[in-house]
Amino acid sequence: MCGCEIIHDSIFCVKCFSKVTFIDYPFCKICGKMLESSYGNSNDDFLCDTCQTYPRYFDKARALFQYDDVSKNVVMKIKNHADNFVAHLCAVMMFSKYKDLFRQADCLVPVPSHWSRFLKRGFNPADIIAIEFSKISNLPIFKILKRAKKTDYQKGKNIDERFNNVKNAFSCSKNTELSRKTIILIDDVMTTGATLNECANILKHHQCSKIFCLTIASTSSYKKYF
Repeated sequence: MCGCEIIHDSIFCVKCFSKVTFIDYPFCKICGKMLESSYGNSNDDFLCDTCQTYPRYFDKARALFQYDDVSKNVVMKIKNHADNFVAHLCAVMMFSKYKDLFRQADCLVPVPSHWSRFLKRGFNPADIIAIEFSKISNLPIFKILKRAKKTDYQKGKNIDERFNNVKNAFSCSKNTELSRKTIILIDDVMTTGATLNECANILKHHQCSKIFCLTIASTSSYKKYF
């Protein structure tokens, strides 16, 4: 990723691998964001500020990396270049790390791009990730979510603006197969989780039983006791 020689079957060189931060305890039990505390263990139940302040329609969200300069390079390989090799290696690691979520799930649902952005880019990053997840897990992909309106980019907005920006931005095609199903909702990065939350809200209205969210990376958060 930095121009150094890449380890065989890896997305990092030795130098970058030593800098990457894999999501680990302690993290928010709902959104999965790493918390700033240096203590805590797998038996502790913590909620971040966002999950205490805003209702969460998804049941659980998890990521592979903490979003930083190193993991950003990984995300951008998928987001800007549809790099299937990078997406596949991330999917392999995530499947190993979160096997319990895949075992519970019935299908995969990628977060959609607006048609205008899809035409400009030529692909939807969440689709690239979902395809690799499907190959490994054998779970079907349901492209049932649509962007009902084109929203502003979330970058540069505060948390309230992010949630308001995506409100009513998605729709879901009627699908009786969703009733009582457990879904894995897929995107590239979670920041506040506003986009995933809005998608989950729509899916819950279509009688989905549980919704898990998986992203390649997630930004950091703050520690709060439950």
